[in-house]
Amino acid sequence: MTERVEGHFGSYVHQAHAPLSTGDGPQFNFYLREAVSRLANRARTSLAIAYDDRHWLYQRFVYPPGFRRARNLLRDHGTVLITGQHGSGRRAAALMLLHELSEGAGSFHELPDTQDDTADRALDTTLIGRHDRMLLDLSGSDAERYNAVQAELSDFRSVVETHSARLVVVLPQQFDYLRRQELHWLTAEIDRPEGRKLLMRYLLRDGIRPDPADLTTPQLTQYTADAAMRDLAELAGLIRRARDSEGAGGDFRHWCDRAMAERADSRGPQVADFIAGLTGRQRALALTLAMFHGCAPAVVLQAANILQGLLEHPCDDRPRLDHTDLAAEFKAVGAGTDKDGGVRFRTIGFDAAIRVHFWTYLADLHEQYRDWVRECVTGQDLPQKNRTELIRWFAEQCLASGRPQDLWWLAEQWGGRHAGRLLADICQALTEGLNSDEFGREFRQKIYEWSLLAAIPKDLRQALVLVCSRVMALRHPDQALVRLHHLARAAGPDDRGAFEALLTLAGKGRLFRMLLSRLQPERWPADAAILLAMAAAASRTRELFASSTVRERLTDGWATVLRHRPYEEWRDPLADWLTAALVAGWHQEPLLTVVVEAAARTPGVLARLHTVARDWVPAVPAEGAERRMLFAVLERRIDAAHGIEPTVPSL
Repeated sequence: MTERVEGHFGSYVHQAHAPLSTGDGPQFNFYLREAVSRLANRARTSLAIAYDDRHWLYQRFVYPPGFRRARNLLRDHGTVLITGQHGSGRRAAALMLLHELSEGAGSFHELPDTQDDTADRALDTTLIGRHDRMLLDLSGSDAERYNAVQAELSDFRSVVETHSARLVVVLPQQFDYLRRQELHWLTAEIDRPEGRKLLMRYLLRDGIRPDPADLTTPQLTQYTADAAMRDLAELAGLIRRARDSEGAGGDFRHWCDRAMAERADSRGPQVADFIAGLTGRQRALALTLAMFHGCAPAVVLQAANILQGLLEHPCDDRPRLDHTDLAAEFKAVGAGTDKDGGVRFRTIGFDAAIRVHFWTYLADLHEQYRDWVRECVTGQDLPQKNRTELIRWFAEQCLASGRPQDLWWLAEQWGGRHAGRLLADICQALTEGLNSDEFGREFRQKIYEWSLLAAIPKDLRQALVLVCSRVMALRHPDQALVRLHHLARAAGPDDRGAFEALLTLAGKGRLFRMLLSRLQPERWPADAAILLAMAAAASRTRELFASSTVRERLTDGWATVLRHRPYEEWRDPLADWLTAALVAGWHQEPLLTVVVEAAARTPGVLARLHTVARDWVPAVPAEGAERRMLFAVLERRIDAAHGIEPTVPSL
């Protein structure tokens, strides 16, 4: 709020909820930088397709029972279907089957697990390249999708075989009864590897060498026998963190006890008894502290008051000095202030266990928890570290309780009129969902639906561009490309974020060809701009233009642009194409062939091509001789396209 102060020309600021300029000149708020930084920290890459990530997993992988049969099926038939119990490490096994194959001319990529724009088919054969290694993870698919894939798998496999490619499919264990009989012979069942052996492999890679007896304690024995593979990997990470926090001190058993204590399920009964003995005010404070663990006392108090207000909890009407002070309130819930001034529970792992307790046993308050997080992020001036942890912990509970919609609801709410201030928070909420094994597919589908909308709030649009290009593209580049393409089509002339992210993602190889095949310049002005930008890149890149598929698609694209777009729109890009041909060397002839064949498809366009080339010749006098020679070659090609025979000199 601003007011005019008597006798002064200016404004007085009572309160600010965003960065404030207090001097002359422009102020630059680096919301985008914070969003990118937070995405880099939250994007999961441990099971991504990149070679470094596969190699990291390979170093920690324990071969499970059934792996040899899967390897033999893949070698002999080019395809194998992987089945197994939830938590048995099916996806990791699928990645390792493909990783073991020699690096060839083809690419290593994951096939989309949603249909997106190809509603008429479940599997797109155009995504298969020669010698490709492909993963199709259906573990999170629904029954309809699974049945559709099975119906087309035989035809898809025949193309895989024709291209000398390899395919591994992870089947959804919950729909095992739907598997077609004719696919059983291609199926290998992966059993859970020995948990203790896997934990030891992870620990050794981190330089931790426990005595074998240390892994046989009753608690650890039970855990390694029952836990999912990803949970064992997480436990190894917690043990490493405990080791690192203590430096040279401590021993493995102590590190392991700390790591096990941080797992919420080990504190459940203790927390239930603790919560039962608290008042309503104390319960609100305990939940607030669990969600704002390590924050300053004033931040915890303000958030607790917001929660009580949303829950319509009666206020204490006594004078403030008659209330218990914060130090006593924190002590009553087993917390205190640490040396850095942040408030924490005295018991390790108590914060995680309290979050689980409230989401599990007060499940009727899920919407109020969601509204509370929205208000705290929107209204409070939280440090970025605390905002990151709040959203991470909230996302953890939303996904564990089967409520992914709470995260994308928050993204929509924060995507309103906040002038970029909440961009990092929107990105993180979506990233937490995309990283989920159980709900990642639903988030990719939701982002697809958003990308089709003509009107999206600016902040949400920018967040979608960021999460598609920096998170989804790591594991699902095909789906990221589809969404960025739709966002680029709907963007305004001043919004080039999706356009630039799309061109960067489709910079070469398979994705470059995929994007070329999607373009419809006759319908979408943005597609014409994308086509011209891709043409400029291809004309200067030997690797791209060497592909006959790329040349064919560029010819089709140029033909459509020349026929349907205004002359002023393609005149300069066409002149740039001629400049590229001037220095192209070995592929000068194919470059000229592409534009002549494209122009010949529409009456009158060859004449315009001639005009552009004629005007291009004197544009750079220093290259006059070379340009005239190229123009002469182009003229002969244009004459040939018109059916004019070259003149034979008389003797």
